[in-house]
Amino acid sequence: MSDFPRDLSGLSSPELVRLLLDATNPPPSTDVERVEFFDFKARVFVTLADRDENPAASRFAARARADRDRLLAQIEDQRGGGL
Repeated sequence: MSDFPRDLSGLSSPELVRLLLDATNPPPSTDVERVEFFDFKARVFVTLADRDENPAASRFAARARADRDRLLAQIEDQRGGGL
């Protein structure tokens, strides 16, 4: 289980960005860590998009979800079709 916070609603935009930057140091090294990172990244950008009505943040969130889903599918394929 990741150490990323679940509730991001009480954090300021700069705090969210700092958490996202901290999540890359050290960079995720396994596929599972990358899935957790992309899930967290999506949640950060959804929070920013909702708060600021920012279409760019919405696009970044969608891309992070797509990256997460691609990795999940890859993990499932490597495990023979079942998580």
